Amino acid sequence: MKLRNSSVFKALLVIGSVIFFISCEKEFNTIGVDIVDDINFGLEKLTLDVLAYNHKLKSVSTNSLGAYQLGDFNDEIYGHYKASFVTQLTLSTYPALFGNYRQDVEELSDNGGSQDTINENERVTAVYLNIPYFSTALADTVDREENEPVSYRVDSIFGDRDAPFTLKVQEFTKFLRDLDPESGFQDAQQYFSDEDPSPFLSTVLYEGEQYINEEELLFFETEDDPDTEEDESETPSERLSPRLRIELDKDFFQEKILDMEGSQELSSSGFFLDYLRGIFVSIDVPTENINMLFDLFSNSDSELLPYIEIQYEYDAFSDNDTDDDTSDDGIVVEKSTFRINFNGNKVNYIQESEYPSEIAEKLNAETAADKIFLRGGAGTVATVDLSGGMDIDEAFGALMGKDVLINEANLIFYLDEEEIQKYGSPVSPERLYLYDIDNQTSLIDFNVDPVGNTTGASVKYPIFSGVLVDDDESDPYYKFRITEHVKRIINSDSTNVHLGLSLPLDISSVTNVKAYDAQGDEITVPRSSVMYPFGTILHGSAVSADNSDKRLRLEIYYTEPKN
Repeated sequence: MKLRNSSVFKALLVIGSVIFFISCEKEFNTIGVDIVDDINFGLEKLTLDVLAYNHKLKSVSTNSLGAYQLGDFNDEIYGHYKASFVTQLTLSTYPALFGNYRQDVEELSDNGGSQDTINENERVTAVYLNIPYFSTALADTVDREENEPVSYRVDSIFGDRDAPFTLKVQEFTKFLRDLDPESGFQDAQQYFSDEDPSPFLSTVLYEGEQYINEEELLFFETEDDPDTEEDESETPSERLSPRLRIELDKDFFQEKILDMEGSQELSSSGFFLDYLRGIFVSIDVPTENINMLFDLFSNSDSELLPYIEIQYEYDAFSDNDTDDDTSDDGIVVEKSTFRINFNGNKVNYIQESEYPSEIAEKLNAETAADKIFLRGGAGTVATVDLSGGMDIDEAFGALMGKDVLINEANLIFYLDEEEIQKYGSPVSPERLYLYDIDNQTSLIDFNVDPVGNTTGASVKYPIFSGVLVDDDESDPYYKFRITEHVKRIINSDSTNVHLGLSLPLDISSVTNVKAYDAQGDEITVPRSSVMYPFGTILHGSAVSADNSDKRLRLEIYYTEPKN
């Protein structure tokens, strides 16, 4: 099965890893393994059956993600998926200052203060929500005028980029505390995907139809200088990368922000976080076919900074640059802006429809899976038992206690194409991620991959891999080299830990987060998988005779002295 040429796949190529195949099964002596080239040794291959178990997730922690989803779409396999988010806000400066003078100084004008001290009467003229897309400016291939937009590649939108959607922005009234009182305020408070935000939704700041705009935004606010040949009004005063840019309710910010100048609520971050507790952003898509990713952290690249911009005007005293002549003194109107940043806690809320019954009935963590169902977000993960349900000595008895050298160990998962195609033509994930779920950490083979996350590498962690192999020589599969992990089991009597299997958005981001499965048991999943909303189906160990060559298995290549 070839990967489909879709906008989803193209976007995932950029945000995640890039498909690249390092070696085929015949090339078992590769970088990072012991190579033996001696006539006194014989090469052997041991194939072991491996068991996998499906785990349906109930919730995942979503307040420490690298990117946040905003979407409303229908997955061909798993059904409807909707993601919204809330973010806390902080002022760009404390105490907040609007105009030229503090509020207490302005009030002196009513008590016979200095002549140039006046009540500035700050007035909001417009408020804009800015949430940039993940995007990259493209190198100019043709001459471009200064007043023409730069071309961008937008990488964070999956689905129908031309579809209209309804965007809604609301005030959020729940206080998102930093520390968990149940830990004696020692641990960070965690917020989960299945929490219900609706009781805390208040004033609607915007609701209306929007379209995705992938172009650079240009603003022309400079007046032409009649004393120059150049027309300055045709030169952009501001350029913004592609983004969601929405005009919010200005009366709300007049009352909540500008009219509160000089108050305790705007005097420090602590007071402000408890005063204006956040905003909630959601979308409804009639076609159910849009999902977007955003970087919501204000300490990120300046091009990706999300913020709210308040544009306002105020009265100012002017002496018209004539200090000795008061006859031309007067009040003028000045313009300025003030930013509110997306700092503090952020939470992604994820809603899923019920899975198809034929899938739901197989999501039993107690039964070995004949089909492995994987979905990112708050969907599903799998656990893998390399011993196939047996004791280590029994499972690896052919190698343990013997004078053998482990050359390579590969764990292989095949796509279940027949099952997938029952649901249409979904895009197959380009990569899987395998980790130590018992100890909540990455595997030794991941850690020692010599390429790893090297800048400029065409593929991250290519030796450890897990990249989809989809060519004409075999059915599509994912292969993990776990040689060092298997060596430790066989040669060092290490514990046969359970392995976790998930779908990562980005293999370089493998920090684990807390989750709960459908039975309420705690489980860990990679943070990166929470940011990946799509899914797939793999063959398990109990397959039909026709698919016996596609069963889940561990292949160990080893050498031992010849008698």
